Amino acid sequence: MRPSVPVPPAPSPDRLPGLPPLPATATQRIGGIDYTDARVFFARYGLKATELQSGHRLRVQDGANVIELDADQHDALVNGLIVFLGEPVVMRGSALFISKIDAEHLFAPLVQPGRFAAFTPPVHTIVLDAGHGGIDPGAQNAALNVNEKTCALDVVLRLRTLLEARGFKVVLTRTSDHELSTDKPTDLSMRAELAGRVGADLFISVHFNAAPPAVHGTETFIMTPQSQASTQAEKDKAMIPTAYPGNRVDPLNAVLGYAIHRRLTSELGSMDRGLKHARFEVLRLENCPSVLIESGYISSDTEGRKIATPAYRQKIAEGIASGVAAYLAQLAGTRK
Repeated sequence: MRPSVPVPPAPSPDRLPGLPPLPATATQRIGGIDYTDARVFFARYGLKATELQSGHRLRVQDGANVIELDADQHDALVNGLIVFLGEPVVMRGSALFISKIDAEHLFAPLVQPGRFAAFTPPVHTIVLDAGHGGIDPGAQNAALNVNEKTCALDVVLRLRTLLEARGFKVVLTRTSDHELSTDKPTDLSMRAELAGRVGADLFISVHFNAAPPAVHGTETFIMTPQSQASTQAEKDKAMIPTAYPGNRVDPLNAVLGYAIHRRLTSELGSMDRGLKHARFEVLRLENCPSVLIESGYISSDTEGRKIATPAYRQKIAEGIASGVAAYLAQLAGTRK
């Protein structure tokens, strides 16, 4: 993680469209956090609930979605995909409760994304960000002679071709192996500033990860909602209550992140490491729906060997492009 750059607070997002306030009987203050009865919340969207494991697990579903919640867990299964929450699921009496922020900024857009089409501008311009570059190689695997900056750029160039073929205007934060600034080679704010200058409608940052050799899989990050800690909690706690520009589109971030993560893990057949939240600079400073993708682990000998091949990097690009198409289809109210 790089040092944070303070920005002026952004206005809090408006209430979600078309939904009345939750009834008082369905909300509780638990540990200083507003929670809502999961069964009551999902019933507003037509999802029927089934209790499992003596009430410690709840499954809600309709014709398009199946969501499973477990008491005391920080994640949920959404159509079989791991989605991390900002607050743990809690049990009170015989009911499971989810935080109101998770309910309104994560689950609501995932189960009925079409509700948000009214305040979603058309997508014309997409900014693609190849992570790292120049003197910053990112993750490396010396044994395989591969590094993150090279593989990320290759994926982004392939992705540009796919998106342009679909009619989008595509702008890259870098088109070759160079840093964005000779004075501040690690200044990530420049990537967000570029997106603002060109009027980006979507921002997609492509990365690869590193960990002990046994670790592998794909994870996708979206902006953390205001007042919640990120999946890996911030060291700077002052960030948590701050409303950043990226919070203006929290529901759309959720739809975009989920769509891309679902299609990418399916395309690659990779381990699902979850849809997660972070306040990365390239997410919190954006004014458009944004996502940062950790496409795989270069440090894994098995996965690293795949990443080193052009064919696998093409599959990554195709998975992301398919995710963008799914995002637009979901907002249009269609399901594929």
